[in-house]
Amino acid sequence: MSLPSWMFKQRLPEHARSASGIDILIILATFTLVQWIYLHTLELTTERSVLLFSVLFFSYITFSAFGLYRSSSTEFMHQLIMRLTIAWFIVGLLAAFVLFLSKAAYDVSRVWFGVSMISAYIILVGVRLVSSALLAKARMQGRNIQRTVLISDSAHNSEILKRLEDNPWTGYRVAKVFSNNWSAVNDSVALDREIDQIHQYIEQQRTSGNPIAEVWIRLPLSFENLIQRISSRLQDSSVDVCLLPDTFAMQVFSGTATNVAELPVINISDIRLPVSAELFKRVFDRLFSFLALLFLSPLMLLIAISIKIDSRGPVLFRQMRYGMDGREIEVWKFRSMKVLENGDDVKQATKNDPRVTRLGALLRKSSLDELPQFMNVLQGRMSIVGPRPHAVLHNEEYRGQIDGYMMRHKIKPGITGWAQVNGWRGETDTLDKMQGRIEYDLEYIQNWSAWLDIKIVVLTVFSVIKNQDAY
Repeated sequence: MSLPSWMFKQRLPEHARSASGIDILIILATFTLVQWIYLHTLELTTERSVLLFSVLFFSYITFSAFGLYRSSSTEFMHQLIMRLTIAWFIVGLLAAFVLFLSKAAYDVSRVWFGVSMISAYIILVGVRLVSSALLAKARMQGRNIQRTVLISDSAHNSEILKRLEDNPWTGYRVAKVFSNNWSAVNDSVALDREIDQIHQYIEQQRTSGNPIAEVWIRLPLSFENLIQRISSRLQDSSVDVCLLPDTFAMQVFSGTATNVAELPVINISDIRLPVSAELFKRVFDRLFSFLALLFLSPLMLLIAISIKIDSRGPVLFRQMRYGMDGREIEVWKFRSMKVLENGDDVKQATKNDPRVTRLGALLRKSSLDELPQFMNVLQGRMSIVGPRPHAVLHNEEYRGQIDGYMMRHKIKPGITGWAQVNGWRGETDTLDKMQGRIEYDLEYIQNWSAWLDIKIVVLTVFSVIKNQDAY
């Protein structure tokens, strides 16, 4: 099947550039104003300059990673504010970390920094609340409306119409639905006649002063010829043609488009994170693991001594597992068993497993045996959040039995993951259990956001407290 190139054009929303610029101006103006009020000067010292530009840089990176510059006109406001709050808190932590590393903390006024951060946050939230409220009010009153035409051959018409009706603040209204049985129209002349009716309706609306802004096509990609004919016929109209994808089309559009010798090449299996997301995770992983090792080092030392006293063998258990892109990495854990399986015969731990030591049972139940993996994260082998790494033998066993199994290795493995906080923790002694874990792993990669990472970390803490499914 040859897909039309118009379906894969990638463009940066205009509002994204303007929104990021406004945020930068708000932060810059707030810090400057607070300095003038509190310090009675506009002159920036080297230390304050480093801090300010760190805040500006981290704000752009973090806000982008949290999706704050994606279209927010159709997003619930409480979701947007929650993501902004978490993102701004992380910006503050990163900026404070820069001060700590640069040894400039003692030369920067804590009052200036704190008041500026709080004031900027209030203004950032306020601007979004006010602008969204004004826009939603206008749309509820019938202004700033995007009128659309829906072309469909599915049973989802009522669902689409109800969603728009229940959320009028999105600003979209379906003016007309063309829901013929397109698959039954085999005659080319009859098909052109149906498409001409759509074109005529759009032209009538334009000349009457009620133009159609977008045409939504809800058809399978197998209807390629029909989609192409509709698109071609509407090229002389002032409408945007949009595709409401089915399951396969969602897989296509979540991939990446590249140009090879003027040929559009679409990678439908590419579920890698965007560059901004990878940068955020890299910074978050290094900072989180450094702080974790710093504060947990006394506990880790105590555990190491206890392991040596409890049973013979090394303190750390080292096992080869698959990392990013399927490359083998060495993963560290506190030894919790009497044996060290890292070859062609690796058996998963089971309930009341005789191989587990007395101390090991406690470590596994509390997940304290995973603490050395913070060193793996600091080394860059692993991430705080991601699909849990499996033993190499288990990877080879399941990769041929579960579709998409190896796709979980498109990102770094994690200490905790979306599957674990959703109950898929512990032994995977059946194919169905492993299938369930993989489904959550792939869902995490496809729907990644910085907010999701924070959520998983928090849920992991509660999961460990409850001691779920670990033995």
